[in-house]
Amino acid sequence: MTAPEATPRKRRSPEERRLEIASAAARIGLAEGLERITLRRVAEDVGVRPGLISHYFPEVDGLVATAFAHAAETERADMLAPDTTRPPDERVIALLDEVLSPASADFSRLWLNARIVSRYNALLRQSLAEQETLNRELLTALIRTGVETGDFVCASPERSALLILVLLDAASTYANEDVTEVTALVGALLFETAERELGLAPGALSARSAHLPPAAAPDPAS
Repeated sequence: MTAPEATPRKRRSPEERRLEIASAAARIGLAEGLERITLRRVAEDVGVRPGLISHYFPEVDGLVATAFAHAAETERADMLAPDTTRPPDERVIALLDEVLSPASADFSRLWLNARIVSRYNALLRQSLAEQETLNRELLTALIRTGVETGDFVCASPERSALLILVLLDAASTYANEDVTEVTALVGALLFETAERELGLAPGALSARSAHLPPAAAPDPAS
């Protein structure tokens, strides 16, 4: 009886290998911090020699920047991807709730981490600016859609999108600590600001929040 022939391993294309490396680096960045991304550490995660990682990313700064972009794109696919199946107000609530959700803590820490590390990494600084611009453009488009459908009343979608994102960043700065009381206050301010900027009555969004504490959500009838 002859032994079965071993199935030959499929050779990955350069695009597939680069994506595999970026995904591994993003996982490390999310779980441990961007400072923990090294060629050797990523090689161990992928199961290859460090030389293969350096073939695609000769400098670790480029790998860190790519890892951050990959993680940010993953987050954006959940939070801001175009969606015609839900009305604009529901999409805004989902966005704000996602940031307040404990499940998003790793992404909040990643953005906070990226802003610090980017001071010493020009490639990461460029990537950070690009991801911020993409998020702002998508939120602006969402607000414009709401204005067109009559759900929102907003004179400057660009300004309102920027203000909401600034407050989202403020909420994420508490991701490293258990400061529930402070986060609740920031969350309430976040919803109140969104309602005001979008021409909605107080409580129109916050009353339907899945993560804002009930005491922090204004009563729509008041």
